[in-house]
Amino acid sequence: MQLSGRLLLGIIAASIVVSSSGRSDARRRHKDEDEETEEAKAGDDEKPAGPTVSASSAVSAYSDTDSVHVITPTVAGGVRDDVAGWSVNGRYLVDAVSAASVDIVSSASGHWTEVRNVGSADAAMKTGAVGIGVAGGFSHEPDYLSVGGGGTLSIDLLDKNVTPFIGGSYGHDDVGRTGLPKAYWHTMQKGTVQLGATFVVDRSTIASVAVDGIFERGYLAKPYRYIPLFAPGVAATIQPGASITEVNALRLDLRPADALPDARDRYALGGRIAHRFDSSTVRADERLYHDSWGMWASTTDARLLVDVGERFLIWPHARFHTQRGIDFWQRAYEAPLAADGTPTVPRYRTGDRELGPLYTWTLGGGARALVIRGRRQTWSLTFEMEGIVSRYLDALYITQRRALFGNLSVEASFD
Repeated sequence: MQLSGRLLLGIIAASIVVSSSGRSDARRRHKDEDEETEEAKAGDDEKPAGPTVSASSAVSAYSDTDSVHVITPTVAGGVRDDVAGWSVNGRYLVDAVSAASVDIVSSASGHWTEVRNVGSADAAMKTGAVGIGVAGGFSHEPDYLSVGGGGTLSIDLLDKNVTPFIGGSYGHDDVGRTGLPKAYWHTMQKGTVQLGATFVVDRSTIASVAVDGIFERGYLAKPYRYIPLFAPGVAATIQPGASITEVNALRLDLRPADALPDARDRYALGGRIAHRFDSSTVRADERLYHDSWGMWASTTDARLLVDVGERFLIWPHARFHTQRGIDFWQRAYEAPLAADGTPTVPRYRTGDRELGPLYTWTLGGGARALVIRGRRQTWSLTFEMEGIVSRYLDALYITQRRALFGNLSVEASFD
């Protein structure tokens, strides 16, 4: 899904969450926020004995300045026993997408809506120093089906001060077009490997480092994306952000579909450090990325969680991402002439500006209030809002996109 669209101010996504984990489910799903930094707090309360049952329901929302709006309700549940060292969880969500982006309009398509269903489950067990986890899931749209699963293995060393881990997964995707018989769909396979370790630096500080490898094979293009082609010498006259009218006035009648290599190897090196002060926790993340298509990228993320009394927690959040475009990225593709004078189509071509040079700023924050705290249950209210600005340095149609993401949730924990 290419997120784009009109900026919708004041998005507030409401949710009711019943969760023993004490985390917002929408934030847990959000790609920028995969773990809670409160893990770094010193002197955690003693774990309760016996299993804890949890359930959750959440809704998040996204909207941007290129006419894409997304509403995502989520339900989840799980059982865990922290003392025994095991947990089982499941989650199901629905993405309701409404889009009329410049990419759709430039392909002479109208406004469209789509629903994506996603389900996942995971289980983990720890026996002595060894931890084992397995997970699986699926994602289904009218023109896309993805299934996959994987597992992780970890071991505590040096009195639990160092925990190395290894993980892997496999996914299979079927890619088609709405209304096209499935016999004509394409396939894509993806395997991942991760190696890393978590370190207890001192009583108040934890750190981690991980190396990821992601290996994709098969159909990696976008079946709905069509690429305007230009006569030799014309592409250089087209400036970044050129409008649909300008492009249509100069392009050839040829408009082939997106075409990308059928293999892509991705590599990433990531690190995290979190430190607990007397009444706050600071967390910093860095991720360096490179792939076989020539893209280089860096993502820096920082968050400060501040306790305001015993019942309130607030946090500002900032993230910066920058990347170099892939080797065969071109703002405008030309069609060289064959020996007989007919234009030819470049072997590789894409209009996906997310593969070009860009940078993105994310700024926002959130707050959590502990509403009820009892012996066997707690209830809290969490609110988050984030603004996202992306700058495309060498793309057609738009040079900037602004977006807003919001979440409001109620969480409960029962022992």
